[in-house]
Amino acid sequence: MNRRGTWGPPTILFVLLCAAYGWSQATIDESKESNHLYVDASTGNDANPGTATAPFKTLNKGLTEASKNARNGIGTKVTVQPGVYRESLNIGQNRGGTVAPMTVEAATPGTVVVSGADQWTGWSGSSGVYTHAWSYNWGLCPTTSGVYEAPITLRREMIFVNNAPLTQVLELDELAPGTFLVDEVHGTVYVQPAPGTDMATADVEVSTRNSLLNNANAQNLVLRGMTFAMANNCRDSAAAVMFNGGSQVLIDNDQFNWNNAAGLQLSTVTGYTVQNSIANHNGESGFGAMQSKNGLWASNQANYNTWRGAQGAIYGWNSGGFHFFQEHNNTMTGDTAMLNQAHGLHWDTDTANVSASGMMLARNLRDGMLIEKSQGPINISNSNICSNNKLLLQFDGGAAVRASTYVTINNSNLWNNHLQQVPIVGIGSAPITVVNYETGQVYQLQTSNLTLNSDTFSGLTSEVLVNDGFQKGSVWDNFRATLGSDYNTWWNGAQSKAFTVPVPYQGTQVTFDGWRSSTGRDSHSSFAQPASMPTCQATNEAQDFWFVNSDQGTVTGTAGGTATINMAVIALGGFNGTTTFSAFGASAIPGSSSSWSQSSAAGSSIVQFNLNLNRSTTPGSYPVTLTANSGAVTRTVAVMVNVQ
Repeated sequence: MNRRGTWGPPTILFVLLCAAYGWSQATIDESKESNHLYVDASTGNDANPGTATAPFKTLNKGLTEASKNARNGIGTKVTVQPGVYRESLNIGQNRGGTVAPMTVEAATPGTVVVSGADQWTGWSGSSGVYTHAWSYNWGLCPTTSGVYEAPITLRREMIFVNNAPLTQVLELDELAPGTFLVDEVHGTVYVQPAPGTDMATADVEVSTRNSLLNNANAQNLVLRGMTFAMANNCRDSAAAVMFNGGSQVLIDNDQFNWNNAAGLQLSTVTGYTVQNSIANHNGESGFGAMQSKNGLWASNQANYNTWRGAQGAIYGWNSGGFHFFQEHNNTMTGDTAMLNQAHGLHWDTDTANVSASGMMLARNLRDGMLIEKSQGPINISNSNICSNNKLLLQFDGGAAVRASTYVTINNSNLWNNHLQQVPIVGIGSAPITVVNYETGQVYQLQTSNLTLNSDTFSGLTSEVLVNDGFQKGSVWDNFRATLGSDYNTWWNGAQSKAFTVPVPYQGTQVTFDGWRSSTGRDSHSSFAQPASMPTCQATNEAQDFWFVNSDQGTVTGTAGGTATINMAVIALGGFNGTTTFSAFGASAIPGSSSSWSQSSAAGSSIVQFNLNLNRSTTPGSYPVTLTANSGAVTRTVAVMVNVQ
């Protein structure tokens, strides 16, 4: 490989790259599980011996007995019969450091649910609003992000009525169909379900457990066919299912859905496989890993995540479909991340020796893929990255590269990613310092050694294909000197100047010929309409909508001027209903008046909430909550208005 960007035939290149990325995964010998235990929530009893005809009742009992076996060197399979298990489980610390294998497996995949919620009855009320005594006093979750987080993002309460999640609000006057409010001071919870709901017979589930499965230093452990849902863990702190340390872990055909923060998190795990699994509708991220290595992610799905963060206009911090931090020696193949209110896939800091192939990253609110502050090498091949950056942020797009080196995108399709297909995110002239957590090696990173080979890049409107308008001077010189780009198809029929470079001045848009002249690359590439566009469809589960803030949670206004909060309704699944807009908290800003650019809209729309600030308005920070309601669905966004 020539680091300076002269490449041989693309087929040879692909073979060489594949050979370089053959990392480990979990290898667990389940045939050594000589003991077999059974759990059945319906017919079992924890006084039973745990046989097929006399099963245990609780999963905790089954895991306790399996751990005892493990301490004696006896491998055990725990078969779990269909049912809902409202328990919080622990495994690793009870096994005594043994290497005897353990499998926890649903008798029928998808029929076993470990739930963080309890069923509540005895609701009282009328006119669509119902109340119940509330004995918990969790308060706000701690924040570790170092940035402002609106109080709603630091809540952990969740309520589901007839399997429909309600949106949490923080004031009584914000209650609307599809919402709930917890009043800890008066020990009361209010719910306003869908109109016509009979609360006397409704299935109401209230999340009360923050951990569903915790594993400390587990070895040779298999989870198969299990579902983990409705854990009320705090953002930024933990996940519904958490692995801390250990090695040889297999997650196979499991689901992690509708948890307040992350679904599945692996921390400092070595030798693992996550395959054929789903992590959808989690408040923060679907799948996450930190300092975990020698792993394989295969044929997994992470969709519709980051709803809790979106309530505070947090669309990027520690969230997304897949969020990996300091990942080494890992492989992804055939994974999907769609319709997340964040990035689809985020490799975040100190990423080395990883590859991804056969990926589908589509219709995410921000980047389809973000690679930042990573030394690489990182190889992406045979993947589709389409229709991302629905928030229309200036530096987002399809596959974004920020202060990272040795990134290769090969044989892939990037098209219809809003604003740009490949944004090279500017960081100025100073490099970013990154430390390899394993070796201690220090890197001073600015984006370089990027390779784009045998790819198709297509824009449909005014979208830019490559946006590198900010790496000036020697940074740009190093970038183009180490760029490898050839055998590509580039196209935008609506925009001939579809490339952005920083010369002769920042943000210069140039044609394909201008790009080739500026970089000295793509001599075998063409600017031509592709023969066909890739299939890159994201199917919605149901008609729904997002309500998002392109200001990312903070707007600034000057006393005597106007502060405008920019909101967008993004229709999902063919939604074309009418949303009605409301605002709360604006009246607390002294000397101000407010108005919407329109009070309602149908389908997807862009709307502004304008705050007219009097010259006497006291400078300060004022929280405002904006809502959009359509039928039984209410979406909320908290925004901080800073008056200067």
